[in-house]
Amino acid sequence: MIEPAWISHPDEVDAKVAQWQADHPELLLAESKIQFAGRPVWALTVTDRTVDDAGKRRMIVYKPHAHEPAPIAAQVNVIEQLLTGQTIDGRPSEFDGERVLRECVLVFLPDANPDGTARAPVEAWDGSRCTNEEFWAWMRGPDPDTGEMWKRVDIYDEREEERLPSRTGIVYEQIDEHRWVEPNRHHSSTLFQWLFELTDRYGDWDQLLSLHQTEFVNSPHNAMVILPCLYDDLPQDIREYEMRWAEEIVAAWRDVPGGNPIEEIKPLAYTGQQRQYFVERWGEMYDRYPILTSEIQNNNPRTPPTVQQRLNEVALKVSIERLVEHGFRRS
Repeated sequence: MIEPAWISHPDEVDAKVAQWQADHPELLLAESKIQFAGRPVWALTVTDRTVDDAGKRRMIVYKPHAHEPAPIAAQVNVIEQLLTGQTIDGRPSEFDGERVLRECVLVFLPDANPDGTARAPVEAWDGSRCTNEEFWAWMRGPDPDTGEMWKRVDIYDEREEERLPSRTGIVYEQIDEHRWVEPNRHHSSTLFQWLFELTDRYGDWDQLLSLHQTEFVNSPHNAMVILPCLYDDLPQDIREYEMRWAEEIVAAWRDVPGGNPIEEIKPLAYTGQQRQYFVERWGEMYDRYPILTSEIQNNNPRTPPTVQQRLNEVALKVSIERLVEHGFRRS
């Protein structure tokens, strides 16, 4: 069951952003890039705009994948707390909002592919509608011959494919009349265009947090933090910061009712071409800023939408608290 605090559909997000813009112009800068399909991809900068940004600690939070809606709901509820002092359903904020807004610049990209999100048949994946195999076919599209999940690529051109999926996978973002990309695997995506522009504008980041969901097939766990695939080769100060940050998130998840995180914190385990996508697209950023990925269980009744959202919110809360108390800056 989706609770009142759950906002993930792009139409609802757009309406919420409009409300925030009207009510809190001194705390929110709302900007958008319009996808080829016509929907806005929001970059929401939350800070006290009456205080000079010089010296503020900076974090960017982003959610790349359209089949993973809980991070949208979590970001919206966290932003609501920072702007209004209470959650969407009227509970007191968990943040020292005045200090956070005075000392930090937080940039949220709640949904890097709202067109994909809008094409999903549900607003939350709770395991009641689809088996994982059916869910994966929604994710990347059904193979026209087998009906199972189509292949995973960084970019494809419909004119060059012999066999297109019988339904376009919601993970893919259309970037022109014929081409589609997975947002966190190709620099042509709106996600990367925002990351490049925001980095040019704000300079170095203290933290980047990438919010995801996965199915945890054959695992008793429902949450994990993943280090960059190049972690072992990164500068020592970044590695130490990432590990402490990750440990704090895992520790906080232990206290969430329904949470069962993986205790061991390891680098992204992809191999082959999937790993190479991350090396090529993210390698330079890995070497400059602390970056973590969180994964919360999707499409399983063991982790209902309320728990999916809460685990994402806790990862955000810990990350914001670390930003306020520590932050990361190279000397």
